[in-house]
Order: sequence, then C-alpha cells, then structure tokens
Amino acid sequence: MFTNRKFTFYAVCLGLTALLYTFLTAAIQAGQTQLALRLIAGGTGGWSRRALTLPVAAGYALAVPASFLCARTMARSGIRQALIIGSALAAAGCAAMMAANGLPVFGGAESGLYGMYVLAQALLSCGCVCMCAAVLSLTAMWFVRFRGRALGLVTLGWPLCAALGADWAAGLIADRLGGDWRPMWAAFALALALLMPAARFLLRDAPEDTGLYPDGADTPPDGEPDEQQPPPSLGKLLCSWRFWLALGLTGALTLTAAGCLGTAEARLVAKAAGGTTLLDRAATWLALGAIFAIPASYLFGWLCDRLGEVWACLPVLLAGLGGACLLSAFPKEVSPLTGLLLCLVTACLMGGASTLVPALMGRLFGRQQLLAAGEALIPALALLCVLPALLGGGERTRLYIVLMAAAVAGILLLPLLALSLAKEKKEKTE
Repeated sequence: MFTNRKFTFYAVCLGLTALLYTFLTAAIQAGQTQLALRLIAGGTGGWSRRALTLPVAAGYALAVPASFLCARTMARSGIRQALIIGSALAAAGCAAMMAANGLPVFGGAESGLYGMYVLAQALLSCGCVCMCAAVLSLTAMWFVRFRGRALGLVTLGWPLCAALGADWAAGLIADRLGGDWRPMWAAFALALALLMPAARFLLRDAPEDTGLYPDGADTPPDGEPDEQQPPPSLGKLLCSWRFWLALGLTGALTLTAAGCLGTAEARLVAKAAGGTTLLDRAATWLALGAIFAIPASYLFGWLCDRLGEVWACLPVLLAGLGGACLLSAFPKEVSPLTGLLLCLVTACLMGGASTLVPALMGRLFGRQQLLAAGEALIPALALLCVLPALLGGGERTRLYIVLMAAAVAGILLLPLLALSLAKEKKEKTE
C-alpha cells in the first residue's frame, strides 16, 4: 500500500486529519454533557441539571435532519464540502459556548447567556454528526482491501478521548484554569479553524481525483458490488433487500452501542437510588474498558479485513446483548467478575461499533453506491443514537429490553446477509 509515494502522502494526510477530527468530536461531545454537568452546578449558582440537559437532547434531535443534509451534501457536492460545513458549525458552537459562560466562578446563571448555551448545543450537535459522517465516509472511499484497518486507526480518537475521562478534564480545568473552561472551547474552535483548510487542500474525495486507485493499487478494485454502475436512486435503494439488511445490522450495532455506552452512568446512579456510590465503584472498570477500546478499535478493523465485515460484527453484537442484560439487572455491589464484564462490554462496543458500521456499509454498497445509500442510512442511524434518550435514558428497564431485542435481531440477520453475499459472489464467478 505504501509503495506508491503519492498515495502514501494522501493516505497519511487523511489518517492524521481524520484522527484529529474523531478526537475533537469526542472531546466536544464530552464537553457538551459530562463537563457541563461537572463544572456548571445548580447548587453553586449555575444552571440546573434540567436546564443543562434539555438543550443537549434538543441538539441531538436536530442532528437527525442535519445528518440527512450532510449525507445529501456528500452525495451531491463532495465529502470534503460536508466536512468543512460541519467544522464551521462546530467552531461556531464552540464560540457560542464561550459567550454563554454561566460558570459559577464568574457569577453562575445570572451572568450567563442561556440563549447562547441553547444555540451552542444545536450547533455543536449538528456539526459533530456532520464531521463524523464525513471522515468515516472519506476513509471508506480511499480504502477497500485495507478499509477495516484504516477505519480502525482513524476511529482511535473516540476511545483515546474517553480513556482520558471527563473527571480528569474537569479537574484540570478546576486546578489549572481556575474553573474557567473558555480556553478549552477556544482551543477547540482554533483546532477546527486549522483543520478546515487542511481538509480543503490536503484531502481529496476519492483517490481517482488524483489519478490513483484505492489502497495504492495499480488497477481499479474488484469484488465490490456494482462498482462500475452509476449510483442508484434513493427510491431504488429503498426497494432493495440489501438496503434493509444493511439497515437492520448497522442499526443493531448503533443502537446497542449508543444505548449501553450512553446510559451506563445514569443507569448506575439510578440503581444506587440516586447516589453515586455504585458509579464510583464501577468508574475504574469503565475507564479500563475505554483504555482497552484503543487496541480493540484496530483489532476489529483487522477482523473486518481478514474474516469479513459481516462476521466481525458477531462479537460486538454479543457484547451489546451482554451489556444490556448486565445493566438491566446490575447488582448492588461491583464484584471483580461484574467489573470485568463491564470492562469487556465497554471495550467491544466503544472500539468495535464505530469501526464496523462504516466498514459494513462500504462492503455492502461499494464506493460508487456508498454515498447514495448514506442519504437514507446516515439519518436513520443518527435517529437510533437519539432513541435511548427518548426511551427514558438509563433509568428505565424498558430501554434495555429494546437493546436486547436489537442485539438479537442483529445476530439473526448475520447469516442472512452472509448467505446473500456468498450467493452474489458465486453468481459473479459463474
């Protein structure tokens, strides 16, 4: 792959830029929720917990139509265009967070601009979903044989950020910055402002735009479905079995990962009857799982390239099923066995889902159909990310029943999709 110097240049630029984007999006999303709850406390004059979380939920809801516009932009105007637009939205959101203030050290809610905080949450949520969709699509367009490993590397930003932890970041802001988080948001905005020209001038939407082929090969790739045919219309895709199988499997991965990881903290607090003792005891295992998710991200990418994207989903779906069962009936004490299970579930879901979903989409639709399929798949997956919050967060058992059902459905779809791909491959060889 790296024997072609020109391809190596573009691949390295893509890898480093995408890695920075995934890290920044993870840091921004943590700042929206976890840091806000830790630094802006209602008891010290800041906005209440409800006032902090409602705009976040509204921002996540707005991210669904934003994801559709992003996917449409990628299909019509190019992936880089969507990436730059998402970066601009997120940078504006960072500036709005600085203007909103509301920090207790500066007078709390009375000195803050709540309207700016609401606007910031909307801009940040929409910008993050656009950046995530764009960098993953860009990576999938540049690699075929090494797609899984490439995605495993660029998605390292999410577990890297999670491994640092919100508590560490909140402590750093409190100790080194005097409780003022505005320098952090200014740094995020500056980083995004620098990444926008990098995306414009150092990246390309596809290797063919530079006279190259995916993976640095000398010939066009084979083995992708309908690679030489023009992209189908959205209506035609919606009428195909491949699309609905892909939606079922990627949806199961997305829903179980978002549900288990996004609601674990709330679930543990609820199980402790509103206290934080249980969460404090489980925090070490959750942090250890985030650390293990760093090598797991690349490992699942390697499994994609070696075993195939479909069967590489099996351990992640099993982890999602186990995680939903564990959180649903979490014991009152965190034993070593319970902690180890929580750690493994966190590592598999955090390291696997973000790598497998774009890899699976690239395998099923090929590079020529990927962006067209994304117009329907990306908004649907964004909606599934919001669904756990709509079902009551981590405080209600019914959410985990839905997550268990989603994981089981995904496991049942695996052999159907594998048979479909095997049949297609046999027909092509004949």
